[in-house]
Formats: sequence, structure tokens, C-alpha cells
Amino acid sequence: MKKDAVKNVWNANAEFWDRRMGEGNEFHKTLIEPNQLKLLDIQPGQKILDIACGNGQFARKMAEMGGQITAVDFSEKFIEIARAKSSKDIQFKVVDATKIGDLKTLGRHKYDAVVSTMALMDMENIEILIAYLPKMMKKNGVFVFSILHPCFNSGENVLLHERDDLGGKITDRYAVRVSNYLLEKSYLGVGMSGQPEAQYYFHRPISTILGYCFENGLVVDGMIEPSFPAKKLNGALWRNIYTNIPAALICRLRLMWK
Repeated sequence: MKKDAVKNVWNANAEFWDRRMGEGNEFHKTLIEPNQLKLLDIQPGQKILDIACGNGQFARKMAEMGGQITAVDFSEKFIEIARAKSSKDIQFKVVDATKIGDLKTLGRHKYDAVVSTMALMDMENIEILIAYLPKMMKKNGVFVFSILHPCFNSGENVLLHERDDLGGKITDRYAVRVSNYLLEKSYLGVGMSGQPEAQYYFHRPISTILGYCFENGLVVDGMIEPSFPAKKLNGALWRNIYTNIPAALICRLRLMWK
């Protein structure tokens, strides 16, 4: 992929995403934030590293709960926005989490938790970050990440709405058709309708993502597959699809010490 193509897209989209995301849209507030907070179980004074922080909204939430937050993103525009919206208690840095040199600037065995909110699927390379996590985390530290669900909301998937009137009753059925789940690929997509530029996604099956973690001594001890509550919205196909089908995957991993 052309150098800096991914970063250039996020710099172009940053202001639009900030306006639409604010302190959390419905997807984030319903599916992501409460479940990440549950798995993080933040205690006052804990040092937490927020990888790919975007406009800083989750960093601000963690700071409200007493965390001492360092938040990083490779988009200079996002960091500019995050600093302008946040208190000086949160330390924001421009850091590319796909570059070992940048990661080394964040310190060693410093963090009680590392979190990445809906970002790993936006990274062209995640092996470098995952391999370096044990060097950044304290002995009892955790890594919590959320992503679009690789099985149902990533890669080659098609959203389906079927309707019939068998038995004299109109029935709607919603489903996802999945193809080539095991094929790792990059593709362009639209995270929010109307954004200036299409963004790059990097689809990986769950076994690939967790495999990188297992290779580096991280083990899963918490997992949540959230979906929307049963409340149909006219015209919101994705909202109806992802009721009883998980739209995201949230995992907590810990270092396995011998």
C-alpha cells in the first residue's frame, strides 16, 4: 500500500468523524463503551495507554473514572482535535502504533492497561503493536480491544432483509451472508455515511488476531459479543441486522507469566 495512504485518509476524515462521533454515537454508547469499561475495571490512579484514540472521547471517559491516561494516534489532526477538547491531565501524543520506534517512546512496563477502541481493523500491520505490548504493560496488566466482529461485520459480508406473509402474517427476517471469512484482505469502506474519503479496512479472522496475542504470551480472560436490544427502527437495516447478531467483538487479554 502507498506510504501514509491510511494516515492521509484519517487526517482527511478527522473533523467529520469528530462532529459525528462527539462523545460517542449510538454504536459506541450501546455496544462498545459499557463493555470496554466492564472489562477494564478501571481503578483510580491506574496508568492506561489508549492506542488510536481518535478524537479522544474514550480517553476522556477513562479519565473521568480516575485513570491516568496517555492517548496516542498517528493522525496529527485527530491529536489536535483531542487536545483541544480535553483537559491537560490527559497526555496526547502523535504515535504510529505500527512502528516499533514510535512505540518505544511510550516507556517500558509502565501501564496497568492498554486499550484500543475499534481500531485494529483500521491498521495495516498489528503484529508490531501486539509483539511490543508485553514490554509496555505492568506484570498484571491487561490489553482490551474492540473491533468490528470479524465473523459478521467485516470482510465480504452482505446484509440481508427478507419478508414473507406465510400464514397470513408479515414476518421480517434479518441475516448476514458471509463469504471468504478466512481470506485476509484490505478493502475500502465507509464507516460513517458522508465522510470525505473512504477508509481502509484490514479484515483478519479471529484466529489470526488472537494468534498474534498467544504468540506473545497474552491469554484471553474476557470476551463480549454485543448486539443491539430488540428495538426496530424504520429504515435502519444495520440496526435491525445486529440485533441478536454481534456487530463487534471485545476482548480482554492478560500476560501469562511463568
